[in-house]
Amino acid sequence: MAQILRRTTTNIVADELRKRIMSGQLREGEQVRQEAIATELGVSRIPVREALRQLEAEGLITLVSHKGAEVTRLEPSEIAELFEVRIMLESWMFEHAIEHITESHLEAAEKLIASMRNDAMIEEWGALNWQFHETLYTPARKPATMKILRRVHDNIDRYVRLQITLTEDSQERAHREHQAIVDAARNKNAKVAVALLNDHINHVKEQLLANLVSKESLE
Repeated sequence: MAQILRRTTTNIVADELRKRIMSGQLREGEQVRQEAIATELGVSRIPVREALRQLEAEGLITLVSHKGAEVTRLEPSEIAELFEVRIMLESWMFEHAIEHITESHLEAAEKLIASMRNDAMIEEWGALNWQFHETLYTPARKPATMKILRRVHDNIDRYVRLQITLTEDSQERAHREHQAIVDAARNKNAKVAVALLNDHINHVKEQLLANLVSKESLE
């Protein structure tokens, strides 16, 4: 019984730290101190340590000898690589999903687009964006690939969310591209739908990397 309780506490701590990392509350390179987190959350150091190991496996935390844990910093080349993985996996998933996709899937995706249009939900953009893509790929019935893809999304979400919040143009273009993808899926046009998806992911990638390079040149 105690072992089950510890695992539950670990998951609660991991969920809280993951949320802070993906929202930007914990910034890349920032140290995550076990003692401080344990005190703040009212738990022992054991579930905090286990949660950090879990997040390390997800790529969100880096455990450094003699320094402890810090939020993983991704280089532009690593971010570009993760986007390439996204294109490969999501194209494959979407192509398999379209023949099984239903109107209820598409309506759910459109509701998520509407939620993302609401400025009050901007802090939840990453979660909503993942739910949008997940909804479209679920009919493919590829649960193992979906788990891998979720991890890829989590690793680049904090960067994408920052990009989306920089300008209204970025937000509006994302909304238009999402709706175009849904429309193509509704028409069962797999070739067009996958092409639109690839263009969408590539556009986010190019804009994000351009802003990261620009930011580095100013520092």
